[in-house]
Formats: sequence, structure tokens, C-alpha cells
Amino acid sequence: MERKKNTRVIALTDFSPAGNSAVRHAASLAVFFESSLLICTQFSFEKEQKVRTRSADFDQIIAEYHGKVEIHVDDMPYHLAEIHALAETGNHIMFVIGVDKGSVFNVRRALKFIAPSRLPVMVVGPHSPRDERWQNVMLPVEVNRPAKEKALWAGYFQRFGKSAIHVLHNDYHDKISVEKMDDILQFIDKLYGNIEVTPTLHSIEPPVDDVDAYALQHIDEYQAAVLVIMTTTHKTLIDLLFGTREQALIGNKEGLPVLCINERDDLFVLCT
Repeated sequence: MERKKNTRVIALTDFSPAGNSAVRHAASLAVFFESSLLICTQFSFEKEQKVRTRSADFDQIIAEYHGKVEIHVDDMPYHLAEIHALAETGNHIMFVIGVDKGSVFNVRRALKFIAPSRLPVMVVGPHSPRDERWQNVMLPVEVNRPAKEKALWAGYFQRFGKSAIHVLHNDYHDKISVEKMDDILQFIDKLYGNIEVTPTLHSIEPPVDDVDAYALQHIDEYQAAVLVIMTTTHKTLIDLLFGTREQALIGNKEGLPVLCINERDDLFVLCT
């Protein structure tokens, strides 16, 4: 397969453990997708911004990936809204951010950053990547949530690195849900057939209310490197009161990277 060139992954770091983890994850993803890496170090949600000083851990990560991937460090000050505008200026494919207490990105701010993004946003914790080869990808699908965009992005991991795609779905018994799930699985089968990707299907019996959360609870069973989810587009009163489902997912204690994809017509997709 001829691979896409001249693409770029964007990492945002505040030099905290979570920020430096974002750099390490982004560097390994840049190697995986044969991309370059842009690292933004001076950004803020506020109008006034404190200048940050590089950490020894950050310098070590840069040294480790020297010669493996082309790295650009941007120390210009940005408001986070400007970061999204920056992503429009080149062939950027993904953001990577680190979420943890004491970092610029807590869960609330991460969701605020993700919401307007045309690019997928990978959210990581302060831990090192579970698998820098990205060999197992978890793709939960549900009858009441879209699957096209996240199925495409999960498929890229197999196309670039022969990663195994694990499709998790409920084994329903009522006729309406069975028909809806059959339609989704047939769509995924056709989509992956067109891009020469072979997934592995895993049915969940008995059915669970939240397949994304179920997938997160079974990450070790599948030795997953990343969980791919769609964000909530139309929020209910319960979402507004208690938070959306992805809020718990991106702040997971296990530190599993979660690739968050927005449902929108102009979402960036790779052309391979």
C-alpha cells in the first residue's frame, strides 16, 4: 500500500507528566502514520499566559525520537482557539493531549477543546503508551450512536500497521435492536471490505447499557492500545446535569488512550 506522506500529528504539552505523555504518544503515532510531529508548548485557555520552561523529561523524549521522526517545537503563544485554526493550515491528522489533575487539561477543559475540532483528538493520561506499535484497537458500536467516522479511523490503524480491530457490540434479542445492529455490522463489513481491512467481531451477552464503558473495562483482555469513540453531539438534560459518557472515558484511571471523534460533515479523514 502506498502511504500518505507529508501529514503531521499535533501534540500539546505544558511539560507536566500528562503533557509529556502526550508528546511521547504523539511521537509514536507520528512514526506509525509516517508523519511529522508538531509540538505546541505555550498555550492557554486564558487571555494572559504564563511562559513555561521545558522539563528534563520533555528533552529526553525529544532525544529518544531524534532521527525516528521529524519534530518541530513551536514555542509561540497560542490561545487554544488558535490551535484549531493552526490545524487548518496544513495536512494535520490528529491532536494528542494529556489529561490529569494539575495539568492545563483537566477533563472539563479537554472536552471543551475537543468539541470544535475537525481533527480526531487522542486523550492520554500521565502514563507511557501501552503499546507504541498500536497493535490492538477497540471499536465499540451501538445502535443509537454513529459508527462511520470512528470505523474509518480504526481501520487506518490496520492499514498502516496491521493492527487488529476488535469490534464490540451487544447481542440483542428484541427484533428492532437486532435489525439496527445488523445494519451497522453490514455497513462496517462493506466499509472495511472497500479499504481491505478485516475486523474481529465480539458480541456482548447479556447486552450492556454502555458499550464504550464495557470496552474500557476489558482493555487487558484485548491488550488494547487505544479505544475509539464518538463524542456526544446532541446532549440530553442528563448529559448537562451529570456529564456526557465520554467524560468518564477520557479520565479513565487505567490511562488507556481514547481517540475522540466528533460527528460532523467536515471531519478530517486520511486519504491513503
